[in-house]
Amino acid sequence: MAAIRRATVFNGTAPGTDTDIFSSDITPAKGSVRSRITVALTTSSVVNLSATDGSTTHVWGLNASAALQAADTYNFEFGTNPALAYNVQIETDGVVEQLLWDDLLELV
Repeated sequence: MAAIRRATVFNGTAPGTDTDIFSSDITPAKGSVRSRITVALTTSSVVNLSATDGSTTHVWGLNASAALQAADTYNFEFGTNPALAYNVQIETDGVVEQLLWDDLLELV
């Protein structure tokens, strides 16, 4: 397995409640069908994954939509579709201590 780091936030202010963290949506890298995010927050909050095909957007809660504890690190791995663009949202304003997005590639 190889990982391609696509986005990094360190000690960044969340852009607002339920607002995309990354300024541009992430489209999976060629050959990737899974992605992983690593996240740590200063304030307990629910973290959501959004996906869009350009006309319809869906938002899904990570961690069963339960709030992540402040100052803990969480990893989420999920399947992706190269026809969609993805982003991450935080339900509570606060500081994003760390947010990493990696596309995962299977090596043959």
